[in-house]
Formats: sequence, C-alpha cells, structure tokens
Amino acid sequence: MPGSQRLRARVGLVEELVVWAAVLAGIVARVDLWWQGRAFWRDELALVQSLDTYPPAKLLGPLSDTQSAPPGWLLLERLVTTVFGTGERAYRLIPLLAGCATLVLVALLARRFVRRTWTAAIPVLALATLPQLVFYSAQAKQYTTDMLLVTGMLLLAVGLLRPQSEPSGERSGEPSGDPSGEPARWRELGWYALIAVGPWFSHGFMLAAPLAAAWVGFVQWRRGVRSIMGLLVRLAAPGVSLLLAALWARHLTSLAPDFASYWMPFMRAGDRGRFLHWNRFLWEDFGIRELGFDRPWALVLLGVPAVGLVAACVRRWSRSTAPLLVLPLFTAYAFALVSMYPFGRRLVLFCVPGALVLAGVAVDAFVGGVRRLAPSWTAQVVGLAGVAALGLVAWTTPASLDQNLRYQYGVDDYRVALQFVKSRWKPGDVLVTGNGDRVAFRVYGRRLGLPADRAYRGMRSHDETKRVGCPLPKEITSAERVWLVTGDRVSIYPGDRSRYTVIVPFLDRYRRVYFADRGHVTIQVLLPGPAGSAEPPKGRCLEFAPVGPPGTPARPPALPID
Repeated sequence: MPGSQRLRARVGLVEELVVWAAVLAGIVARVDLWWQGRAFWRDELALVQSLDTYPPAKLLGPLSDTQSAPPGWLLLERLVTTVFGTGERAYRLIPLLAGCATLVLVALLARRFVRRTWTAAIPVLALATLPQLVFYSAQAKQYTTDMLLVTGMLLLAVGLLRPQSEPSGERSGEPSGDPSGEPARWRELGWYALIAVGPWFSHGFMLAAPLAAAWVGFVQWRRGVRSIMGLLVRLAAPGVSLLLAALWARHLTSLAPDFASYWMPFMRAGDRGRFLHWNRFLWEDFGIRELGFDRPWALVLLGVPAVGLVAACVRRWSRSTAPLLVLPLFTAYAFALVSMYPFGRRLVLFCVPGALVLAGVAVDAFVGGVRRLAPSWTAQVVGLAGVAALGLVAWTTPASLDQNLRYQYGVDDYRVALQFVKSRWKPGDVLVTGNGDRVAFRVYGRRLGLPADRAYRGMRSHDETKRVGCPLPKEITSAERVWLVTGDRVSIYPGDRSRYTVIVPFLDRYRRVYFADRGHVTIQVLLPGPAGSAEPPKGRCLEFAPVGPPGTPARPPALPID
C-alpha cells in the first residue's frame, strides 16, 4: 500500500474514532444521570400515578390529570416495570435506551450526508451534551422515544432512496453507486412496518411520518422505481394504522379540557403583529432550548442548518434525501400554525436530530469550499477553526450541562420530603398538600405507606377576600397534628408561594413548630393553639378535599367546613 493511502487510512480511522467517542460521551452522560436514581419530578409524577395504578386496558384510555402518552409506549413501560419493579430506574429504562440509541442512529445518519467523516461528530456531540436531551433520557417520559423513532425513520428513508450510495469521504471524492437503484427487500419491509407501528409509540413520529412517506413515495415514483398503484398498495395497511393512531390520539386529547385549545384556530384574521411576535419567540426558543444556542445568537445560528439544507440539495447524490431532514421540523411548525400541536420545548425534541445533522452538513460544505481554494491541510485547519467558533456560541460545556441538570431540571424532590414525614408520622396526624402537589402523594405516599384517608389538598377558593379566621373542615381541625407539604414551584394562588398560601388559613388557631425546605419542597408542622398574642396576618382562604386516587377530578367537591 502506498504511503499516501496508508496515511489516509489512518486519518480515516482517527475520524471514525472521533465520531464514536462523541457517541460514547453522550451515552456516559445519560447513564450517569439515570444511575443517580433521582426522585420523580412533577411531570413524571403526573404520568407515573396512572402507570402505577391503572390496569393495562385502562392505560389505553384517558390518563389522570390530563396526561397524554402513546398507548404502545405506556404498555411497554408497564411491561418493563412488571419485570424490573416500579423504582425510578425501571421507569426510566426505556427513555435511557432510546436516548442512547438515538446517538448511534444520528451518527449513522450524519455519515450518509457528509464527505468528511469527522464532521459527522458535530451533530453527535451537540446531541450528546444538550441539557434537555440528556435530561429526558433519564426521565419517565416518551420524548426520547420520539427522537429515536423519527431518526430511525429518516435513516430508513435515506436507505430506500440511496440504497447503493454512501459518502466515502475525502479520500475517494464523490460517492459511487446508482442512487435510483432498487431498495433492499428487508429495508422496504422495515420502512412500511415502522410507519404502521411507530405512531402507536410516538406522537412525534405520528406527525412526521405522513410527509416523510409521501416524499419517499414521490421520489420513487419519479425515478420509476415504483408506480402510483404499487405505492398505494404498499402504503394501504401502514396508512390505516397511522390514521387510527391519529384519530385515537385526537379523541383522547379532546376529552381533556386542558387540550381543548390545541384544536382552536391559532390566529385571528389580520393579527399580523401577534403572528410575527409568536414566530420570533417560537424560533428563538427552539434555538436556545432545543439546539443549545446562546441567546444573542439563537436566531442567527438557525441559519446554519438552513445553509446545510441548501448545500445538501446542491450535491447530486444527496439532493433527493436532504429534504427529509427538515420535514419533521416543517411538520411540527405546520401543526402549530393550526393549533393542532404545541410547538416548543420537549414536544419538538424529535425535530432536533435532523436540524443538527444539517448543521454538520453546513460545516462539511464549508470545509469543501475552502479546499477548492486552498491546500487540503488549510481547509482542515479552517474547518476546525469554524467548528471551534461555532462551539463557543452553540456547544454546551460539561460544566454548563452539570449546572443545568443539577439546578434547572427536576429539582423538586417530593420523595425525600415525604420520607421525612413518614419517619415521624403518628396516629391522628393529617397531611395537607397544595392541589398541584397531589400527584406526589399519590405516587410516593402510596409507596411509603402513608394513609391515603388522612391526606388532603388545599384548593383555591372562589372567595378570594383576604381575612383572618378562615373556616376549616372538621377532618383537619380534629387532627392532633397537621403536616403541610408543598412544592415551591407549584402555586395555589398565582404570584404567591404555596408555603405561605397553605399556612395562612391556619394561623388564627394553630402554631408552627417545624419548618424545613427539603429539595425545594417545604415541610411545615402545625399544632393546635395560637402562636402568641400577635394578630395573625390576613390571607386568602382555601377549600379542602381528599387527595383521592388517580383519576379523581382536578377540582373535586370541597369538604364541608367546620
């Protein structure tokens, strides 16, 4: 082997190692967070309460507290927790595996669109370190499954449209092979099977699949690979399955009052200013939270994936597949415009892999353009400098990732608070939570053995007049000791911290003997008898009701007052 070929082989090996090192870094970050076994946070608790108590058949219907998740994903969660138990790690095992597998698929997908292997590490490294993506890989929510299935769909679609075409790197120039060749039988079967099954496991996939399938079918028809009739026959069963999944999802969301606004027209006629403001906020928030861009640069840096899309469309061998990468984002935005899907935060994480791959394509094209004007080593240096500059404003450092995971996400630890209550619980005690904290008691109170018939929730009163001497139900006033447990981020009255709201109605006849803030959850203990001669502060009264099991209305009838 000539010396130049050996050098290229070694460089190629190093580039491969860079890509897979980025994958490994992302897996390590996710496994580390999962292994910590953090307590369920509010969003998880709202879903876990149904998974803990509902039989499998009931999981296919409406869930407690207006939660929504694909039925297939819920049944898969039930299967895993039946085998491994109902601990935090068991509930988060599927999201962890999906998050790690997504890293691998993004590496493979990026390789299909770049000439220089090392540029495929750019989307992988971004995906590996984005706080939201790491966080939801260790949370009992379905969003990493959305990413996995949508990324798998994109990879399969690229394989169908370019079955014999693989970028082979700088060392051999343009990819070889016939891009219009017949797709492998196994790949085609996998494609249609995924379209049929995926919507039952992912709402994001359900949104993105129709447009992706239409694009693949259009390209195949235009190339003469498939006839219109042949495509319709192949898509019949998957299409029916996808339609049924969509109709069922819409039926379930229409039953929940909180989802009613999703189906209302988003914009009034002539409301142009509001529309422009909404778009600015939407795309800036997407750039900051989902893509990890710094705030001053968020809107500008969204141009990087756009440049990547143009570059991929210009290349003959990738122009038929490049639009696939942006279709999930386009679909989510289109559904947001008609108020059929809320565009933002964790609900659009399935759009991120395609956008990040396009960012890698932009860097790859930039390096290629420099190489045409300068020697190869100069192009590599300029490319690396460009990546470094991009990283300064768009890469999440390990320190920043640790800061976000430690303080920004999942900080309300109801588990440690209720463990403390359980350790000091006495017969005759009652526990009062805020109405928004009820899901914490349903999950952790049940697991710890706290008596459900001694747990109540404080709800916003219809009469918000501030006063001293609020009426209380006898179920609470007859108790020897009252525990107040409230999350600091869940308010009862807007603008007031719940730790103050929940105690004020008691202060004319109870005194506080204990206060602690454990994991941003406040614990207060009250005993009968006023605190002293000082006049109690005026405050808004509360209505009280039993916490109740999952499925109990968000605002049940209040207990009669004493």
